[in-house]
Amino acid sequence: MADPDHTGGDFHLPSPSALPFATSIGIALVLAGLVPDARLWRLALVSIGFIVTVIFGVQWIRDAIDEYRDLPE
Repeated sequence: MADPDHTGGDFHLPSPSALPFATSIGIALVLAGLVPDARLWRLALVSIGFIVTVIFGVQWIRDAIDEYRDLPE
């Protein structure tokens, strides 16, 4: 049975962010551009998707590291 007097301490939830959504859009663009086709615009789609994924993915990781460093010990 669980101890009713045990509070378990404080816990941290990350702040809401649009960065995971933006990163997933970039990944979706890359995957959509990888569909075999003879059209050249697919290369542009992969390139744009890769750039979006890298930019927002790096920012997401930086924000997560900053939040982790700000946690109380």
